[in-house]
Amino acid sequence: MEYKSLYAYLGHGAGAKLGKEVAAKATELGLRLEKVTIEKKLSPSGFVYAYPVDFLDEYFNKELSLEDRVKTLEEKLEYLERIVGKLEDKKADDLPF
Repeated sequence: MEYKSLYAYLGHGAGAKLGKEVAAKATELGLRLEKVTIEKKLSPSGFVYAYPVDFLDEYFNKELSLEDRVKTLEEKLEYLERIVGKLEDKKADDLPF
C-alpha cells in the first residue's frame, strides 16, 4: 500500500487545520499511519504523518480516470524495471571472471 504525506499528495503544505482534520478522520477509521521524519525547521515535531493514498483519494474526492490509473501503474512498472536492471548489472559486475 502506498503512503504519502499531505504535502506530497497535495503538492503544497496543507496547514495545521486541514492536517488535524485529515488525521482525525484517519484515526476515526482506524487507519495505520506512517511517520515520516523531516527537518525540524519544516515541522517543530520533526515528523509528519503519511496516509494511505486510497484514503486521501477518497477524503479529497479525487477520482482517477482509468487512463490516469494505467499511467500511474506504467510509471511504477518502469521505475521497478530500472531498479531491477541496476541490481542485475551490479550482480554481473561481481562475477570473478
